[in-house]
Amino acid sequence: MARLKKLRLVAAWLVAAYLARVYVTMGWVKFDPAGFWTAAFVRWGYPAWLRWLVGGIEVGGALLILVPWVASYAALALAVVMVGAWVTRARDMRFVDVAWITVYLAALVWIAFEWWPFAAHRYWKRGEGSRAL
Repeated sequence: MARLKKLRLVAAWLVAAYLARVYVTMGWVKFDPAGFWTAAFVRWGYPAWLRWLVGGIEVGGALLILVPWVASYAALALAVVMVGAWVTRARDMRFVDVAWITVYLAALVWIAFEWWPFAAHRYWKRGEGSRAL
């Protein structure tokens, strides 16, 4: 593996470690029924189950983004959540939030791109199932 590619993978993993901390923190507080996010989801007109789903994807994605063979999938799942957050904040005219979400979204797409060659689907062979991992 080329030296530059190794450096990019290390950089992607370090950014992923930072984002994992952010998403565990932000996802976990979405489970608090008396927290900020409960009122925010109500104000935005979203059902209560969506707050739980978003929190679960954020916490699960944060943990999985650190595992190389599933990091791309986790980053893409988090990116989908960030697209929803981007649209919600843009509709709410919170443009500073939109700018930060754009940065996180770009970082997630970059992580997915860097780790894609190591994604689990590349190790699955026809008829071998999970033994190929």
